[in-house]
Amino acid sequence: MRKDLDYIYYSRKYFLASAGIFIFSFVIGLLISAKNPEVSENLLGLLKETYGSITSLEPFGRMLEIFKNNVRNSFMALLFGLGFGIVPFVFVTINGIVLGILVEFFLKKQGIFFVIAAILPHGIIELPMVIMSVGIGFRLGHAAYFSTRHQKTTHELLNELKQGVIFYFKIVVPLLLLAALVESYITPLFIYNLSS
Repeated sequence: MRKDLDYIYYSRKYFLASAGIFIFSFVIGLLISAKNPEVSENLLGLLKETYGSITSLEPFGRMLEIFKNNVRNSFMALLFGLGFGIVPFVFVTINGIVLGILVEFFLKKQGIFFVIAAILPHGIIELPMVIMSVGIGFRLGHAAYFSTRHQKTTHELLNELKQGVIFYFKIVVPLLLLAALVESYITPLFIYNLSS
């Protein structure tokens, strides 16, 4: 546990950078949707086409699909951070913009309580884990940059990767599973109670 807390402490600037980019992108998404409502409708149609089959699954199957998607995407953002942090930057930016667009759309259509019920129960767990994954990707990208400048050895870079992957599977993955569980079993109850 002490190692995990130390890892969080020494990664704090990367986590903060990730959170800052996400929040900025989220605001951009809100503005895009507010000024161009057709963008949010097109995005919603695309998401339904891409992920619509997940919503038709029974809760356990839905949980597994959500968990699998979140783990795959966040781990790729972490791993490809070795390419100087470009992939995690793009990943967190797109996620922030997409969420901002959807939030603005549903605020107008369904109201703030629906948005809170649909996002908060699982999002309060899932979003910090995504931000952490991106932050680890940024840390790896920084280490890779130092490696090209011969300020870090290949051994040190691999050690950075090892630490990041261990932290990811030890801390992030279990919490992503919890988030998927909440999204599949608890979030729908919040939405149902709100609409009934």
